[in-house]
Parts: sequence; structure tokens; C-alpha cells
Amino acid sequence: MSVNLRIELDVRGLVSREQAEEVRSAVHEVIRDERIDNEVTLSLREHDGEHMVLGRTGHYPVIISGVRHWEPEFKRGLEVAVREVAPEAYVRLFCVDVDLERAIEAGTI
Repeated sequence: MSVNLRIELDVRGLVSREQAEEVRSAVHEVIRDERIDNEVTLSLREHDGEHMVLGRTGHYPVIISGVRHWEPEFKRGLEVAVREVAPEAYVRLFCVDVDLERAIEAGTI
């Protein structure tokens, strides 16, 4: 079964812009390998001296089959890629079933 997902990912705890750029490249490789690099946009952000990498789907969700298995594997891949560049960084992955979210908002569930 396929699910329409909104994906948000944050990588925090980066010590410099250079490290954030390296992490962005590592994360991009993971999302490219998953063939979702056209749907997930990555950006760099600095707030109060903390550097981070943010990834978000755009207006359209990503269609994923077997999401129950895909999501933990995807997160593991992100964590491994990030750890190689920034062992102290923290990866947060948030995936939402867009159709379920809409049904809850509409009160049909």
C-alpha cells in the first residue's frame, strides 16, 4: 500500500556553516538514493549561532510504498550519513500521512 507523506527532517547540533554544508551533501545523497530528491528541498539555517540542515517536502507529498518499513530504514540511513560528518549532530525525522491528516481535520475519522 502506498502512502502520501509530508516529510520534515532537521539536523541540529552542527558547529559551523562548513559542517552544515557537508551534512547537507550527505543528506542529499540519502534522499537521492531514495529517489525523493525532487520532492524534498534541503536548506541551511543558522539561529543563535546554531547551524542546522532542514529538509521539507513542497506542496505535494511523496508517495511511499511500504512506509512501515521504509521510514525506519530511511531514518537509519540519514543518521549513518550524518554521523560520518558530524557525530554529535541530532537527526529528527517527521513523516505525516497527508490523507490521514486531512481526514482528521475534516472530521471524517
